Formats: sequence, structure tokens, C-alpha cells
Amino acid sequence: MSEKAPKPTDRVKLDVETILQTAEGRHFLNQLNFVSQIVTIKDSQVEFKGEQMVKTGYVADCKSVQLFKCPDGYFLFCNKAATKNNWSVSGRGLEEVLSKLYDNEIKNKLEEELASAEAAAE
Repeated sequence: MSEKAPKPTDRVKLDVETILQTAEGRHFLNQLNFVSQIVTIKDSQVEFKGEQMVKTGYVADCKSVQLFKCPDGYFLFCNKAATKNNWSVSGRGLEEVLSKLYDNEIKNKLEEELASAEAAAE
């Protein structure tokens, strides 16, 4: 997998579907701060430095899973289908993020999408 860093101007807007001033919202912000710089926060939307690498459709109990390459690592966001209990993980390396996934279906889908993206880039 190519380890190109995001350009300094690359920014992502993400709606985490929770008020960011709550304990759950602060968890998302802490995950992001670990690997990126937050640019703006408004209601349930956060803008941060990075670029989206993968966005799946429905997989497991999520309506989408998004993986972002950030200046200091990776951020993965899972948007739950039936509830608002969205979750995220972050890590300095891609393997670290993948190792934190508790759902093998999500992990396998991400690995498949990453391999596909890498093959298309060659």
C-alpha cells in the first residue's frame, strides 16, 4: 500500500451524527486529534486534515465504513445502520487500525477495498 501523505490542503468534512460536545463526541475528537488536526467543528460535523482512502457501502451492522489517511496516521469511522452508536478507531499505522477492529467482516471488506485501490493505482 502506498504510504503517500495527504497534501497539507486536503481536508475532509465528516458528520459523526452525534453532538461533539458530549462524551461520545469527545471520543471522536480524541481519536481524530491523535492522527490529524481538526479545522472546524459545527454541530455534529467536523472538518479535519486528511483524505478519504476507502468508503464502503453496507457491511456488517454499518451502513458505511470510511477510512481516512491523516497527517499522523489513519482514522476509521463506522456509521451504524440501525442505531446512532457510531464508532471510530485511529492509529499511527494501517495495521494498528485494522488490528483494533472487532468485526472480521468489516476488517475483510476494508482489506479487500484497499487491495483493489492499490491494484487500480498501479
